[in-house]
Amino acid sequence: MTTKGEILWESVEERDKGDPMSILVIGGMGFIGSRIVRSLIELGEEVVVVGRQPTLHRLGEVAEKVRVVQGDKTNMDQVFDWIRTYKVEKMIDASSELEAESERVPYSATKINLIGTLNVFEAGRIMGIRRIVWASSLAVYGDKKRAGGVPQNEDALNHPVTVYGACKTYGEFMAKLYNARWDMDIVSLRPSSVYGPLRASGATSWLTDIVQLPLMSQVVDIPVGPDETTNFCFVDDCAEAFVRSCQYNGHRLPHAVYYIGGFKASIGELMEEVKKHIPGAEARYHGKPIYYIDQIDNSRIGEDLGFKLKYDLAAGVKEQVSRQRALNKMREKERI
Repeated sequence: MTTKGEILWESVEERDKGDPMSILVIGGMGFIGSRIVRSLIELGEEVVVVGRQPTLHRLGEVAEKVRVVQGDKTNMDQVFDWIRTYKVEKMIDASSELEAESERVPYSATKINLIGTLNVFEAGRIMGIRRIVWASSLAVYGDKKRAGGVPQNEDALNHPVTVYGACKTYGEFMAKLYNARWDMDIVSLRPSSVYGPLRASGATSWLTDIVQLPLMSQVVDIPVGPDETTNFCFVDDCAEAFVRSCQYNGHRLPHAVYYIGGFKASIGELMEEVKKHIPGAEARYHGKPIYYIDQIDNSRIGEDLGFKLKYDLAAGVKEQVSRQRALNKMREKERI
């Protein structure tokens, strides 16, 4: 095991010899992280991917172009080792214990979402890495009833109502502290309800099921009612926000917190869009309310980073169906 004494004296400048510098993506084999990795590879970046349980199926053809490491950000020694071994100059932390699991096992979720996140910040500080982009959440805002139907921006007062939202709120507080006290550039991004293929966990994992199951002639169980609304964002748009923040050309991003944003739609509207591509699609709704805010003013990230959504509801569902069909064909060939 590497000792702290060996690590603390190796700055970014000292590591910048020989091999090219790399971007470390923690959670880079996950639903959002894998799309971030794909985009970085397309830009020609050297990427190191870390996961607690490495699975390469989401990375597809780019898996051979990245370094894959099994590890856990709750282990500070491991975070130091990643930075030193792979000459890391920037970090993206797209890993979290998501909301459903955070409510089920709050202790372990807090360890990952709070202590693990702080380990990334602290290791970055000690090792001289200024730019860290990490996944906060729109869950920091709390119950959308407070908004009164008014779009919310980053200046709105947060009042989280879940363990997950509380951990993300504390993470944002600590990110601002590190920025102010140690001149770091830690950027907190707040994704909306992210949809697309290959999502396997989280409170909204059914956003993958709504396409995957109907393509298998199965009825999809949706835990919320058809009239419930939320703010949706296609996974590629979400990943683009992370990449733009990471690649920002400047000493510091103009702001430390950004809503990624998306579009407001009801679950029923989403399902109707699915039926346009899968006419026999059926759903059973179970009536649970959605507390996430559904109207977001994301003008800040647009003005600062030139970020614009590529996918609206129709385009996103169409792309999700297309990718899921391609995945199904590939799996059928593998079984033959």
